[in-house]
Amino acid sequence: MKKYLFLLTTITIFFFFIPLNVFASYEAIISGDNVRIRSGAGTDNSALYTVNSGTPITMENKTLYEGTGCSQKWYKINYKDKTGYVCSKYVKFVDNTFEDMNVVDYEARVNANNVTVRKGTNTSTTSLDTLSLGVNVTILDKVTSKNSNCTNDTWYKISYYKNKTGYICAKYVTKKSDITASDEEYTKTLLASGFTDSYIPYLTYLHNKYPEWTFIAKKTNSYFTTAVNSEEGKNYMQTTNNNYRTSTKPAEGSSWYKVNSSVIAFYMDPRNWLTEQRIFMFEKLDYSSELDEKYPQMIKSIFGSGKLSDDKYTIPMFTAGKTHKISPVHIASRIKQEVTANGSDSTNGTEFTFKGKKYSGYYNFFNIGAYEDTIDGVKYGAITRGLAYAAKLIKRDGNVWDNIETAIVEGSSFLANGYITKGQGTLYYQKFNVSPDAYYSNYTHQYMTNIQAPATEGNSTYNSYKKAGILNEPFIFEIPVYNNMPLYTSLPDAGDSNNDLKSLSVEGFSLSPNFDEDVLTYEVYVPNGTTKVNVLATPVSSKATVSGNGNINLNEEDADITITVTSETQSIKKYVISIKIVKDTTNNDTNNNNNNNSSSTNETLPPNKTIETILKDAAINTNNDYITNIKYNTSVSTILNKLTSFGASNVSITDSSNKNITGSNYITTGSKLTIKYNNDVKTYTFIITGDTSGDGQITSLDLLQVLKHIKGDKKLKAEYLKAADTSGDNDVTSLDLLQILKHIKGDKKL
Repeated sequence: MKKYLFLLTTITIFFFFIPLNVFASYEAIISGDNVRIRSGAGTDNSALYTVNSGTPITMENKTLYEGTGCSQKWYKINYKDKTGYVCSKYVKFVDNTFEDMNVVDYEARVNANNVTVRKGTNTSTTSLDTLSLGVNVTILDKVTSKNSNCTNDTWYKISYYKNKTGYICAKYVTKKSDITASDEEYTKTLLASGFTDSYIPYLTYLHNKYPEWTFIAKKTNSYFTTAVNSEEGKNYMQTTNNNYRTSTKPAEGSSWYKVNSSVIAFYMDPRNWLTEQRIFMFEKLDYSSELDEKYPQMIKSIFGSGKLSDDKYTIPMFTAGKTHKISPVHIASRIKQEVTANGSDSTNGTEFTFKGKKYSGYYNFFNIGAYEDTIDGVKYGAITRGLAYAAKLIKRDGNVWDNIETAIVEGSSFLANGYITKGQGTLYYQKFNVSPDAYYSNYTHQYMTNIQAPATEGNSTYNSYKKAGILNEPFIFEIPVYNNMPLYTSLPDAGDSNNDLKSLSVEGFSLSPNFDEDVLTYEVYVPNGTTKVNVLATPVSSKATVSGNGNINLNEEDADITITVTSETQSIKKYVISIKIVKDTTNNDTNNNNNNNSSSTNETLPPNKTIETILKDAAINTNNDYITNIKYNTSVSTILNKLTSFGASNVSITDSSNKNITGSNYITTGSKLTIKYNNDVKTYTFIITGDTSGDGQITSLDLLQVLKHIKGDKKLKAEYLKAADTSGDNDVTSLDLLQILKHIKGDKKL
């Protein structure tokens, strides 16, 4: 799997308040890094604190205050019991509705990955489904079936995904009642230490079984919804379940897909992993001198009968752990996670070709730097790139990894110095960087993209400890606690989750903009005297239901019509059509026609609007023919929704090849926005700061292009040159190079 790593490149860097509007109080977070909370509304006031993205703040209200240094005015906030002011563009209000999460309780869950549900109580019977780790099930019956190839010949008849039934080997199901307990006195202890009620039944059960274990409640200072939203796009899973993945197109390789926020919420929720087998994702990963004599055998047990159980591999793992003061078992578990118990081509000294030359005898046990990449126009697979990293064909510090011991010891150094000593000292924090003690900004610098990795590796550690007979040792677990968590989180139910519309129209009138399934707001202009409109809406999925459509009565006033699409899995999407009554039309015959479905061929647009005022109202900045303030990873639908909500019509966005792009596609440098309004037509070119390659992302490719420009090897031109000027000083220098590098490393986002 692709890791979030330190970027290693071939470069060397040279070098009086007026309230405007008032609402009720609200919770919010900071939405930028190195944001200053000031003593007054303006940059001429002293800074009280400097905070990063995700920091929770309390709003006294939503009043906006005039002040210097912030074009979008200032909010008055409370932070650490002090009153301060923050530029409003760095404030994001918190949505605590849990709308995109499955917040239901459960009776039992599948406790392993890829578990088969069968038609009968024998492994020879027909397979009905394959379930992922954590799927909720309801036990309907317990059945004994002899010689069924199931441990203890015990099966459960279950219902799952709401309406399906089948049989599953009982060992793959954990009942909630079997992993929870109550103890009034211990509850007081846990509450006093910072845990909330929903953690307590699980920790009480574990405490009763392992009284030597210590549980530390670590306040993340993040809202749970904020954390989940911040992880979107950063988590992959091997799944073909359309209710889990965001696209049917793999994000990496042929089988890894990005998962949706409901899946992220489930795997991020610490309470779902407070079981004997999974809690070791929260184990503090320091080296324990008390286990000094037991570590060698524990390491071997990680690999079982696999090739890597040999001393020539396990001894360097032990040495690396002791040298770097981190758990050797963690080193072994991470290696197994990356290359399996038998190793892979990353650990066999395999021959590979890089930049036209053949190499062999290099090792990369942690797959550091191993991800698909295109270099100088040539696409390299993950293993090849990882071996090139080991051979220092890709510039980095340290020695060449041309022997097993060096590769393991130095790879472990990367793990220790890059993560464990930087406040990411548990498997959970290495995947989800939410620790308030982390060196790197929250939600960045995450070791792996596999969302199941903490659970998988934690289970591997548990099995090793169990085999070594040391589960009663005094282990310490640091468990995150979020602000405002739902009572429960579960994986999405199966079924059709499609809640898109295939078509939307108002009979006899034109939608503005033209219909796009990802555009949620539209305007329709109708003549004065129209008493009724007929809204036609067809869902993409035959299993989805639509409400709010049909004949809608009007009362001579502007009105918003909401069309709600509900999928089979009860996920909801809302489309809004704003009906605008035109009282001065240019066609009196049309204006006098009071038929319910009047048709206006001369559509009249609202007065006193221009393309420039629409763009200004939508907070889209232009400079000559360029749009300059759109961030990377901004979708086309976001821009279209913004513009249409401020009165734009006939809007289109095309890519650099003049091909129309819609929906969730990213705005890129070189994309063009065309607006037709009244008789005016204007086209603007987008500049995404840092995106010099025109792919909507900011990656090592952009870094290389800026470097080549500075060196004079290949000059950037037009909008791509402007995208390279990250500092805004109208020149492209090593400062811009540094800012792109910091963005990629996660130190400071553009």
